[in-house]
Amino acid sequence: MRHTFLIALLVYPVMLPAASAEGIGALAGLWRTARHSALVEITDCGDATPCGALAWASEAVFEGNTQDIRNRNLALRERPLLGVPILWGFQRRETGWQSGRIYNPEDGKTFRANLQQLSKDELRVQGCLGPLCRSQIWTRSTTN
Repeated sequence: MRHTFLIALLVYPVMLPAASAEGIGALAGLWRTARHSALVEITDCGDATPCGALAWASEAVFEGNTQDIRNRNLALRERPLLGVPILWGFQRRETGWQSGRIYNPEDGKTFRANLQQLSKDELRVQGCLGPLCRSQIWTRSTTN
């Protein structure tokens, strides 16, 4: 029993770098938001952390607007909604990706965010404002 514990203790630190080296592989792809009103494409930011950009949005949600008109930064209000950065700045943790940011183009606000992949096709996305957090489950989209 004692030897099993020691082996586990020695192997555990070796396993952690392998998980981090995976980068965002399993997260990459299109994800449908909880209300099915948008698709977010998650890719590698270039530093093995996830970035997400708006790939599609329901016209009903944005009332036909094609620009980021609700952005709090006036200089960004004329940029097209498609391609707007939604997720960025995450750090790999044992339980997923944490301490990132999520932008909500529906109200133009940016929140602290955490990501946790629950399964191959489910992603928990948590946005926080101060101590208050709210989670959604996004599902992998099979639509190209």
